[in-house]
Amino acid sequence: MKDDVVEYLKNLKGKTLVLTHHNADIDAGASAISLKLGLEKIGKDVSIGVAESVSRAARGFCGKYEFLIDPDCANFQNVVLVDTSVLEQLNSVKNLRADCVIDHHPKGKLVGEIFWVDEEKKSAAQMVFEVLKDLEVKLDHELAKIIACGIVGDTAHLRLAEKEEFSVLVELLHSGVTYSEILKSLESKIEVSERIACLKACTRAEVYRHGEIIVVISKVISFEAAACRALLRSGADVAVVIANKKDQIRISSRGNYRLKGKLDLSKIFSGVGKIIGGSGGGHDLAGSANGKDKKEKEVRDFLVSELSKRFGKLERI
Repeated sequence: MKDDVVEYLKNLKGKTLVLTHHNADIDAGASAISLKLGLEKIGKDVSIGVAESVSRAARGFCGKYEFLIDPDCANFQNVVLVDTSVLEQLNSVKNLRADCVIDHHPKGKLVGEIFWVDEEKKSAAQMVFEVLKDLEVKLDHELAKIIACGIVGDTAHLRLAEKEEFSVLVELLHSGVTYSEILKSLESKIEVSERIACLKACTRAEVYRHGEIIVVISKVISFEAAACRALLRSGADVAVVIANKKDQIRISSRGNYRLKGKLDLSKIFSGVGKIIGGSGGGHDLAGSANGKDKKEKEVRDFLVSELSKRFGKLERI
């Protein structure tokens, strides 16, 4: 587990690729960058890569670092995955393999002999922090800031944080970084295309209700995660947005914080992944799935059925 990962990283030789999932979010970007910075401090040759792109939300602090887009793993002696172990989230990467995995999502098919997967952790960034501590890497201002960005980003600006996350954050703040600096690093301008996608998601919304629970299912071409957040801000308790891409279907979901402990979208989306011939998972209030089979109706029926089991029979309004 963690000790195996630490030992593996300590003994790296040759070129290493730290790789993360498509449309890398804040935690994914922060995990990759912080692991690179930390390993370089102990003399390792490290590049960072991403499938397809870095998300708009993560570009604010990722911009100064070079991410290899869809790299060729054959060019590296070592490949370390962070924040994912799912094939469908890395389809565009050439000669894909994983020699080591650090992740806080359920195990995917890329998990091999050397891995640390802990679903109780709120972010991959805090897992990287623990690994670097065990490697006796000295924190500097930049490294502390990047790790903190990952933790703050994946806990919805600490709304989902527990005692452990606050403890790590305090330790990072002792390195000289300030919380206001972290928030500033996470700022990013919202593109017009993203704003349009969110507005279209609202106009295409199918609304279901049981008592005070409101579930919304919608459809866009891109920015499905951002559209989910927009639907939550508009009043949904659970938002699901489907994006039909050229060669695959992607589905994102978000749940309102007041449903904490009452809903686990990761388990529901594990079933969604099977329906669309891919994989699914995530966290209790943030589920997603990717696959090749564009079975939208089946997905909608499944979601309404599963959510009805949890909240009572949902009726479309």
